[in-house]
Amino acid sequence: MESYYEFQIDCDESLKDLIIAELAEEDFEGFVENEKGFSAFIPQSHFEQEIFDKILNHYSINPASIPQNTIEQQNWNAQWEASYTPITIGKNIIVKAPFHVIDEHFDYELIIQPKNTFGTGHHETTQLMLEMMLKSDFNEKNVFDYGCGTGVLGIFASKLGASSIYAIDIDEWSAENINENCSLNSVRNVSFEKGDLGIVTDKKFDIILANINKNILLESFSKLATLMNKNSLLLISGFYESDLKDLKLDAEKNQFIFEQNLIKNEWCAALFKHK
Repeated sequence: MESYYEFQIDCDESLKDLIIAELAEEDFEGFVENEKGFSAFIPQSHFEQEIFDKILNHYSINPASIPQNTIEQQNWNAQWEASYTPITIGKNIIVKAPFHVIDEHFDYELIIQPKNTFGTGHHETTQLMLEMMLKSDFNEKNVFDYGCGTGVLGIFASKLGASSIYAIDIDEWSAENINENCSLNSVRNVSFEKGDLGIVTDKKFDIILANINKNILLESFSKLATLMNKNSLLLISGFYESDLKDLKLDAEKNQFIFEQNLIKNEWCAALFKHK
């Protein structure tokens, strides 16, 4: 298996999410936060020094000052386990790893094996999506999890009563990861295909979940509109509150009606209904 680069980036708390968001768009696959900033991980073959330097320079961080380590795949997984803590949303939802022992009772327990894919529940956008899903009716609905990662959203949709969940992702790790997590949660109605939105044909959904990023969402609205049943719902996240205006305008051009949004630490999630 391929080795990874680990970079320890020290920064102000206010910059942490901004830098992580930019690195995530450049093939960085995992982040572990700490008191001084965070560690960022990327496969060696995906790393481009020029892009990395440009991002850090934009935030007045000297790339030459950033410690760099090389870690093997087995140590990568150990790093996740050592830093992974349960995530809770009120008393309704807990997202935990198989090795966590939890005494408290929650309405919904999601077991996610921490690996080098997003969707462990730690990022604000995942938490916002889970919270918004909790307020929506998934009973007997056909659901599309667009950019599924670990499958946490699709698994939660199943626990909320969805009849079927179709999940896709371009990440090679997702197939293995989502199957394992479905098994851990005793979920059997999630089907996965590797690929982008272009592989989705001749399908209609009652609810679409898309926790991706602003640019991909803008590129996807027109295709997503063709996949919707009447009065179906679109739940999106992966963007900042400041991006919501642009997303609403483009969504409305594709017959989506804005319903509501949630905000956490400047990150945003929004709910739309298709006309």
